[in-house]
Amino acid sequence: MFLRILALAKPYRGQLVAISTLILLISAFNQVEPQITKRITDLVISGGLKPQLHTVYILLAILLGVKFLLTIFNRLSLYLANLFSEKFKAYLRQMGFENLLSLSIEYFDKQVSGKLMSQLDRGVDRITSIINNSGMVFFPSLLTAIISIVIVMRVSPMLGIAAVASFIPYSLVNYWRFRKNEYLEKSEYELIDNQYGHFWETISAIQLIKSFISEQFEFRRLKQFDHKIYSLRREMERNTNIAVIGDLFNEFWGWGMYVYIIWIAFTGSITIGTMILLIQYLQMIRQPLWYLVWVFWEAKRAQIGSKEFLQILEEKPTVHDVVKPAEPEQIKGRITFEKVFFTYDSGAKVFDNLSFSIKPGTSLAVVGPSGAGKSTLASLILRFYDPQKGRIMVDGIDIRNLSQRRLRKEIGFVMQDSFLFADTVEENLRYGKADASLKEMEQACRIANAHDFIIKLKQGYKTVIGERGVLLSGGQKQRLSLARTILKNPPVIILDEATSSLDSHSELSIQQALEHFLKGRTSLVIAHRLSTVQHADYIIVIKDRKILEQGTHLELLAAKGLYASLFKIQAGDIDKLKEWDLVG
Repeated sequence: MFLRILALAKPYRGQLVAISTLILLISAFNQVEPQITKRITDLVISGGLKPQLHTVYILLAILLGVKFLLTIFNRLSLYLANLFSEKFKAYLRQMGFENLLSLSIEYFDKQVSGKLMSQLDRGVDRITSIINNSGMVFFPSLLTAIISIVIVMRVSPMLGIAAVASFIPYSLVNYWRFRKNEYLEKSEYELIDNQYGHFWETISAIQLIKSFISEQFEFRRLKQFDHKIYSLRREMERNTNIAVIGDLFNEFWGWGMYVYIIWIAFTGSITIGTMILLIQYLQMIRQPLWYLVWVFWEAKRAQIGSKEFLQILEEKPTVHDVVKPAEPEQIKGRITFEKVFFTYDSGAKVFDNLSFSIKPGTSLAVVGPSGAGKSTLASLILRFYDPQKGRIMVDGIDIRNLSQRRLRKEIGFVMQDSFLFADTVEENLRYGKADASLKEMEQACRIANAHDFIIKLKQGYKTVIGERGVLLSGGQKQRLSLARTILKNPPVIILDEATSSLDSHSELSIQQALEHFLKGRTSLVIAHRLSTVQHADYIIVIKDRKILEQGTHLELLAAKGLYASLFKIQAGDIDKLKEWDLVG
């Protein structure tokens, strides 16, 4: 996994090389001061400073120059590293988000939005941490340690071996700590992801929370989460407390090496300057080796935190485009279902051998009891899912031979719960046409009977309408959604319960707008309210995974089947519910 994470930084190899080069220079210059200190100390102690004053001046000048360069190189390396860090985070965010957007609807059916965002954020932070620690800490520490060990080994091989050996027990103790904390951290991340997902839902459903006076319930739930996180953290800290044995051993071992250096200096085996040199280099060995161990385990921890992010990158869409998609000059709008079988991934069967056709420029209404698969028709036409058997065609072309982008470009989709973004009216409309002029937007809004209420808003088309359009009424949101689709100007329109949640006045306003807009376009109208579908050119009734009835409104009433019964039910005839097994 570590190599795979490092591979993610490949586009920034040049920047990493520049940063690494600076760090190598810093590591090299760090070796100068101990050598100069040794030389000057020996000159002072030998009493030969006066004759060598010129040499001392040169050494001090070199030291000043080195310190000056170290300051410049340190600042430059931090500057480049910080810029790299931000660019790399942006790159990872874009990579993760782009892959998420490429995935099929089936993937999102099984996910929690807030949980996904938590995994993305944590993955970006952890992977950036691995790359930064590898470049800014691990490799310079490794280089510094190697240079220091070589110099110490030349003076005292036994001391060099002892310095390296001291980190063996330290590393083993930290390995034990990591293994003990690994499971705890996985549990912590899972808790955080679930709570993040629920917190996202809580904010989105704030009206529900308040209407059920559930504020205290949600607060207690948060306190329980905090208690669990605290318990996990406390256990991790206890393991870290036990692992301090490794630090204590390291300090004791280091003290022993200091004693040995001082002893061999007193015996005359080395000069005082060499003693100071060894003490400095001993510290230069211990600190980098400590960093190496720390970075290694931090990288391991980061790999745990970035695991879900890498899994997101591995996800592939289940709905694919063909290598060479068809490119028809124009889509007229003939839609054909040919012996379609479809079952959701959960195992729920929806259609068995379903066949029907919509002529270009005509309207087909789909009615039926809840759960019959009416909305699934829209999802299949838009290729959110592919059927297991059969074909769905547009103008005689299997939609699997069209690119998803081209197919969806030709279809306008108006849903029951129209999603609007927490942005201005204008920006929400631009989802229909990104480069639309204000004149085009106003024209679309007039057709949708939305212009009049928009200009009455505080800032007109520049008004921010809140999350999901919360500052607008249900009818206003639906009309704005319709205007967005009108601006797109597609040849095929799908209306999925587009007016079911509206009052009579708002529904009439939408119906008037639709009557004008749908002329000459192919439309699929999915509705529970039969008043919405009466004027459709053709109606199909779906029940038990197949078409039960089909015809015009008058023909279906005359047939006295399910459609006629649904019509009577909406007029108040409750007995028809049991007749058609529409209630338990």
